Amino acid sequence: MIRKYIDFSKNPINALVQILIVFFFIPFFSTFFTNSISSKIIYFFSTLLISIIIAEFLFLFLYRLFTGTNYQIIEKVNFKKLMNKPHPYLPFIYKKNFEGGRAEQTNYPLHPEFKSLPLTTNNLGYFNGENGNRDILIPKPKNLVRINCLGASTTGNYLHVDNKVYSYPLELEKILRKKTTKELEVNNCAQGGYNTADSLVRFILKDVDTDPDYLIIYHAVNDIRSYLTPGFSSDYSHSRKNLGEVYWKFLLGSKIPNIPIKFINYLKNKFLFPSSEQYSLLEVIKKGQIDLKLDYSEGLKTYKRNIQHIIDISVSNKIKVVLCTFCMYLYPKIKEDPLQNIYQKIVIKENEILKNLANKNKLELVDTASLIEKKDSNFVDAVHFTPKGMQLLAQHIADKINI
Repeated sequence: MIRKYIDFSKNPINALVQILIVFFFIPFFSTFFTNSISSKIIYFFSTLLISIIIAEFLFLFLYRLFTGTNYQIIEKVNFKKLMNKPHPYLPFIYKKNFEGGRAEQTNYPLHPEFKSLPLTTNNLGYFNGENGNRDILIPKPKNLVRINCLGASTTGNYLHVDNKVYSYPLELEKILRKKTTKELEVNNCAQGGYNTADSLVRFILKDVDTDPDYLIIYHAVNDIRSYLTPGFSSDYSHSRKNLGEVYWKFLLGSKIPNIPIKFINYLKNKFLFPSSEQYSLLEVIKKGQIDLKLDYSEGLKTYKRNIQHIIDISVSNKIKVVLCTFCMYLYPKIKEDPLQNIYQKIVIKENEILKNLANKNKLELVDTASLIEKKDSNFVDAVHFTPKGMQLLAQHIADKINI
């Protein structure tokens, strides 16, 4: 029950009011205890300092209690070094051939020791290959077997462990190269934060031009927020903005000096002027607040439609599609969390849709939700894989590909 009251993200207005009380009203009322101007000033600033210290310790305690991890100061990023940019037909997109980007947040609750690494995007604005910058040549080279992996962060995620680089497309490529003498490549065509609507648009406008022989689809959970946002629209315009509408916030955030007080850093990046897209991108483009009691059946219909459209376009272009059910792991810390439980319930429904689509379209299906064991060694959080988990996912997919 306590978490209901300490999750600032669900009610930012209340959170800001509470902070204003701490910062202004308490120090202000402290000045009533004296008539001297100099004493009022001393009372005000000494009370303000005490309030800041108390607020800082309270924030650190509640953040740790709610998330299971310690809060890390979010360093501001030079505006020119932001790796995402607005796009006219997508909410955001990585800059092409951009140096120094990071794939995803690395403060994982189950494995905080795992690290990410600086990457460079390729010619299509994806992180692809070991360093991120392996291009996808168009037109496709003759006799090359091209396999593209479509999805969001669970596909696009990179980990750097024991001086080795891991992503599931990299692991899939290693496995397949041992199975054949043919020239092949497995490309990571995923963008962290994308839902199926975003991936559908991106696939139609660019990815289909790469002429893949196979398309691997591992995609689910990111649509759910749109299902549970009031005023549902099948184009998700009720729950998403274009980054261009709020890009100015990152510009202002990059100009504000870092204040080494963690709860101020949190509030600034969460609700005011974010300075790092790695932690704030999806927050600034969202619309509305989710309602766990909403009927999500229309959302599931949209999810099914989006995946079917990707399949239709692929089949018409003679691309073989492999569908993968989605894995979600409710580890002990979040097992009783209402939000995580409704997400898992909906993911199960999405997986049923994928199974039906595979049957209807006579496609290969990898039932990874059943095949990958739900345990800490396979996951870094509820949905992202460890290197071992990536290898398992890659192996199960490789078993369905005949080259």
